[in-house]
Amino acid sequence: MKHFSEKIYLTLTPPTEEEAGGDQQRIEKALSALGYDPVKISLHALQQLYPMCRECGYHLTATLVYRESDWILTHLEPGDTRDAHYGLAVDYGSTTIIMQLINVNTGEVLAQAREANGQIAYGTDILTRITFTMEDASHMDILQQATVETFNRLIHRLSHETGIEAANCPVLIISGNTSMIHFLLKLNAWAVFAAPYAPVTMNPGWFQGQELGLDFSGIVYIIPSASNYIGGDIVSGLLTMDFYKKDEVCLFFDIGTNGELVIGNREWLLAGAGAAGPALEGYISRFGMRAQDGAIDSVSISGKELTFTTIGNQKPIGICGSGIIDLLAQMRLNGWIDIAGKLNPNASNRIVYLEEDQEYAAVYALKEESANQEALYFSQTDIEQYLDTKAAAYTMVDCLLETAGYDCENLTHCYLSGAFSAHSNLESAITIGIFPDLPMEKYSCIPNSSLDGARTLLLDRSRLEDIQYLTKTMYCVQFASIPDFLIRMQAAKFIPHTDMKRYPTVEKKLLSR
Repeated sequence: MKHFSEKIYLTLTPPTEEEAGGDQQRIEKALSALGYDPVKISLHALQQLYPMCRECGYHLTATLVYRESDWILTHLEPGDTRDAHYGLAVDYGSTTIIMQLINVNTGEVLAQAREANGQIAYGTDILTRITFTMEDASHMDILQQATVETFNRLIHRLSHETGIEAANCPVLIISGNTSMIHFLLKLNAWAVFAAPYAPVTMNPGWFQGQELGLDFSGIVYIIPSASNYIGGDIVSGLLTMDFYKKDEVCLFFDIGTNGELVIGNREWLLAGAGAAGPALEGYISRFGMRAQDGAIDSVSISGKELTFTTIGNQKPIGICGSGIIDLLAQMRLNGWIDIAGKLNPNASNRIVYLEEDQEYAAVYALKEESANQEALYFSQTDIEQYLDTKAAAYTMVDCLLETAGYDCENLTHCYLSGAFSAHSNLESAITIGIFPDLPMEKYSCIPNSSLDGARTLLLDRSRLEDIQYLTKTMYCVQFASIPDFLIRMQAAKFIPHTDMKRYPTVEKKLLSR
């Protein structure tokens, strides 16, 4: 594999009075002879030349970054340092930013760090952040600075953990959605959401790290988007699957607060995106929470009895996305809720009536079981909100398949990505109708395909050709333009669906109870 960056050891002839060409020109000539042409030298590298070249006798290592049309020399070191070759890959999420320090020579991930995105202080969702930037011209600077500070903390933490100066890595590859990239570059992200849905850029390319305000001397490459809603994180994720090179029809579904889907094979690719909502990650209900210590992450029901597990084996303080999926699936299979999600108060004494809210709720942790000595419950309203969310996820898959002229049985494989998919019980997710009723062996769950794709590209620059192919080939469907999308959603608001023929394995379980 040819890496995105390369380290070249050079032994140059020192200058003399008879041949006193510049140090830069000597290096460029030597690199050209090795096939690296054209080469541009960064100001950072130029400033390193003197007195380094003379002190090391012109025995030095040049670090180059590939930019498709040229190479840029980012760093110079005395002697042969080819064994110390590192790079950075980033999943730039709206909620969390994750950065990896990678040994480019071996492909080993040396360390990984994550931080809550500093933008959250200005809005938990992207639209709120866009509104913030439009209130005052200076707010765009504030949001960008919050982003940069998060990146810099991650760079410094990786350096501290490994003893490797991450700030001097030659390349940092960023995978993120279209709006997030606009925030990083101080571009108006409103263009992503407003008709005609033409972002300021979908392929921003290469930047000097310091040009963006980062404590980073190398080159930043931003993976391009395919459309306003199909961002670089999805393009990056596809690099880890390669189904776009095969004959079989496959589905890729990155699901979280938003859901992005791609279906196709080597001949065609269809993509779509929509708001799945925060419910799938646990952010609904009075006691809904993200996956952390004290969160109920699995639920089991047998008849009238309920048991659960928590992250960290601590007393529960709430329930996260995976726990909610199990709770709903188990309640449906045990008759605590019906096909419409309506609670049955006769099914268990854990189904109680909340006088102040005037509705029923399922208590999944009793007062004596919870950390705060209060009953933790999932209300009828919570169930209805969750069914809206799961219906949106299912309908996106259903509509994209129909647009392509296929149904679920035609799918050879389904790739699911995101923390939701990685940590949830797939069988429970199928039981409540989030995903199609397919054999388990047809599913693969990838915790973070966006980050995996950025790392894949860092280690193999030939994948830039795949990125060009993907961004040019994908046809993006706007779900809002599908006339019966909302009607389909209504049918999918049942557990698992109004049409039970779509869920034969779930129907079989229900009939056997």
